[in-house]
Amino acid sequence: MSASTPHDGPAAVDSKATGGPGPLVTVIVPCYNHEQYVERSVLSVFEQTYPWVQLVVIDDGSRDSSVERLRDLRNRFDFTLICQENSGVCRALNRAIRTAAEGEYIALLASDDFWDREKLRLQMDELRRRAGSEFCFSQAIEFSDDENVAGGRVFPRKCLSGDVLGRVFVRQHVPAGTMLFSRRLYEQLGGFDESLREEDWDFVIRSAAVTKFSSVNAPLLHYRSHQGNTMRTRSRSAIFHQKAKLLSKNFDLVSPWRWLFAITLHFAHDIVLGRLTGSR
Repeated sequence: MSASTPHDGPAAVDSKATGGPGPLVTVIVPCYNHEQYVERSVLSVFEQTYPWVQLVVIDDGSRDSSVERLRDLRNRFDFTLICQENSGVCRALNRAIRTAAEGEYIALLASDDFWDREKLRLQMDELRRRAGSEFCFSQAIEFSDDENVAGGRVFPRKCLSGDVLGRVFVRQHVPAGTMLFSRRLYEQLGGFDESLREEDWDFVIRSAAVTKFSSVNAPLLHYRSHQGNTMRTRSRSAIFHQKAKLLSKNFDLVSPWRWLFAITLHFAHDIVLGRLTGSR
């Protein structure tokens, strides 16, 4: 079957709970040219101690051997594989969720990162403790291509909980690969905004406007730092343009003074500091 086949293979059956006591969590893994990393990402989902999981991997037109690697993995594990022509991560996420996700909750994981095996269990426990919260995240730990996962930078320093809109509007506080949210929240927000490249931050801001946040103050995501990371392949001016676009879009969610503070802060960081350091 070609790489543009909508659903390459059967939907997941064994990887999701049938009649178990816990809510089903659908994990979405978008993949693009990560043949050397995607297996570790997929395995970390199947190693979760939380048993009620459905995995959906969507390949966004990879030009390396990612699809072949994923098909081999699907022969060993049960998950849904969707292959499409390159459309960008935001469209890939929306397509995977809308066409294949069956869970009451949705979790995201990049194909070059991987999870601690307790990640989903700890987050679902936290959501149960915080009645009414429909969004949970955790810290992440950064590591480099040499696979040295010990001793890396942990971010954020401390996770926020409760009413966090004012804080997350000023800066992206939530590592995208730690996001866990209800399907109801996703539908209420209309999914990810496909006109943006900072779609995760926009989703965090809009989520914080309608629900209190839960968090686990432990590094449950291993974030791989390498030269192919999106933030390293874009110029500072391009990054600021996207930040300004999403902040302006969400202007009505905060006070004018907070909006002005946020836009000024990112202009200083991305444009002024970039020019002073010669980093464009």
